[in-house]
Amino acid sequence: MIKIKAVCIIGSQRNNGNTALVVDKIIEGMEKAGIAVNRYVLGYLNINYCEDCNYCQSMKRCKQYDDMNAIYEDIDESDIILVASPTYLGDITGHLKVFFDRCRPYLNDKIAMRGGKCGISVAIESNNLKNSHAIDTIEYFYKQLGIMPIEKFTMKSIHLDDNRQEELERAYEIGYNVKEAINKSLLTSRIVEA
Repeated sequence: MIKIKAVCIIGSQRNNGNTALVVDKIIEGMEKAGIAVNRYVLGYLNINYCEDCNYCQSMKRCKQYDDMNAIYEDIDESDIILVASPTYLGDITGHLKVFFDRCRPYLNDKIAMRGGKCGISVAIESNNLKNSHAIDTIEYFYKQLGIMPIEKFTMKSIHLDDNRQEELERAYEIGYNVKEAINKSLLTSRIVEA
């Protein structure tokens, strides 16, 4: 039996904030469904800015050696990529943008990402701003890397309304039912291609 693997990227400064809480509920569902999960909180990692040196255009990896190296390995081995961000002024965090920029090696045709990866987008609203732009940004990242978006989840910050149990249960269900979502998306893409 082939084990499905997921990597979850939390573009937050906090390991236990609203975004992490939602992602952890999705992870809980994934693990219950038998999916192996690795979780990263970008605010706790040492990830340098992209230097635009184009080293990655000829090599498989960025020339910099920092915490992105472990993330690259997990992305390569994963079937599911979950990217989550709190929204700051209606968009993703700076940490997440730096992560996106450091994924440039996957844009090289010689080393393109292995096909068949699926993506889950998560954006947590703060200050009553909308999440649609942040979700669009994450899904544009997926498009650039050939990742098929299969689920998206948004909600207001927990502290804005403490009674969020129904939404957290929905997050758990996304994780638990992700295998079904993958199969449905793959079937739909085959129908569209035909």
